[in-house]
Amino acid sequence: MSSAEPPPLDPDRLAEAVNLLPAPVVVIGAAVAGERGGLTAAWLTRVSHEPPLILVSIGHERYTYGLLCDSQHFTVSILQEGQVDLGRHFGLQSRREVDKWASVPSVLLGGQFPALARCAARLLCATRDRFRTGDHDCFVGEIIQAAVVDGGPALPMRGEDYRP
Repeated sequence: MSSAEPPPLDPDRLAEAVNLLPAPVVVIGAAVAGERGGLTAAWLTRVSHEPPLILVSIGHERYTYGLLCDSQHFTVSILQEGQVDLGRHFGLQSRREVDKWASVPSVLLGGQFPALARCAARLLCATRDRFRTGDHDCFVGEIIQAAVVDGGPALPMRGEDYRP
């Protein structure tokens, strides 16, 4: 049996294949010294039952990335189907220009970390690890508070929802 070189990776085929992976749309909240930030993320997954851990991947260029690096906690607001506008609100503008939390109903978890008032569910996580993965960092959070707010179904990531 002969060994053939695999064909070069086709970027279009790669995008088509990985876009089939189901991904929830969430809003990640962070705060440091009263400064709040938030962003839309879809690269989030559970990684452990005990302790209850999740992992979220955040781009280095995001304003909230700096807050996440400096904070010991972050929130996850899991969006419901029908909350695309909130996903766009937190995903298509930067905290550098606008305080995204100022115009949406929110609550503070742990006394200072912003989360959406209305969503499918929300989590407060203690940051347990952070590691670089190419152009993103992965933040591992231990879930220390969890609440179902309005319930599912959760909003799935659909690229067409977030094109400007």
